Order: sequence, then C-alpha cells, then structure tokens
Amino acid sequence: MRRSFSFLVVHFFQLVVCSLFFVRFTLAQTSVDMRAIVSLKKMFGDSVSVASKNIRLTPADKDSLAHLTNFAWIGDSIHAYACQVNGAAVGYGFVDDVKGKTQYITYLTAVKPDGKIRDIDVLAYRESYGGEIAYESFRKQFREKSSADKLQPGKDIKNISGATISVHAITAGVKKILYAFNLLRPRLDRQ
Repeated sequence: MRRSFSFLVVHFFQLVVCSLFFVRFTLAQTSVDMRAIVSLKKMFGDSVSVASKNIRLTPADKDSLAHLTNFAWIGDSIHAYACQVNGAAVGYGFVDDVKGKTQYITYLTAVKPDGKIRDIDVLAYRESYGGEIAYESFRKQFREKSSADKLQPGKDIKNISGATISVHAITAGVKKILYAFNLLRPRLDRQ
C-alpha cells in the first residue's frame, strides 16, 4: 500500500512538471504571436486584420529551400501571418528563429504581395551583445529587397561591430524567408 502511494505521488509530480512546461511553452508562443501581430499592424496599418497559420512543408518544399539557400529548413512547417484590409492581401509575416553566437534570435519578416520586404523586426534577442540588429538603422537596409537581391553582409547589408554573427544569421534567415515566400505564395491565401 505504501509503495503504491509513493508511486502515485511520483507520477503526480511528473504530471505537474509536464503541465507547467506545456503552459510555459504555450505562453511563450502566445507572447511571440502577440508581438508579431502588434508589429505587423505597425507595418501595414492598424486597420489590417491578421490571420495566423502554420503551413506544412512537404519533403519537396524542404529540398527546394535547401537547394536555393544552402540551409536545411528545420522543422516541417512555417509560421505565417496573412495581413488583409477589406479582404485584400496587403502583406504576409513570417516568424523564424536563427542561431546567433550562442542563443536563438526570433525575428519577423514582413513581405508585401509583390515579394518585396516591407520590414523586419527582432521579436526576441537573447544574446549579450549585438542587439543593435533590432535598431531602425539596421532594419531599414532590408526594406524593398526581394529574393532577386543578393543580401550579402558587408556588401549590401552593413556589418555591425560586435554583432557580426547576428548580422550574418538574420541576413541568411531573411533570404531564406524570401525564398520560402516565393515557393509558398500560392498557399498563403488559402483558408
């Protein structure tokens, strides 16, 4: 009897710990979603309606993106937002994570229907140095760029002293998102 009670107590605590982890993960994701929606409304206007969706990537999609960008796509989906005004698409947002020096950087890329970048926003920067990539002076370099642009750090995207790894990571990530936009464009407006 005592042994079964101990067994129940241990499993109860495991259940509580798992539940707390799930709640923390869900709250963190909700926080990122809210920051992304607020950012998209600033970029496209307060009257924009924003619909969140996960788009599944097929193995062919992942192979195509890896071939175009020289980076493997981690995961089997992409988190996207469709931004509309009066039922017409005005843009799309994509949340992604890239590896900085030691931590992940969560960023948003807003793309207009013509495939040009409206803006980027750093939603979560976890490194000790290099937070300057969230500054307006850095972000504005990406505006109006498309997948046809090279987006090379040190050439058309200026490096930031002390943030070289972050600059390279964000630049590669934005380029990856632009290729994903081109590939997934037909699926973005489907309900």
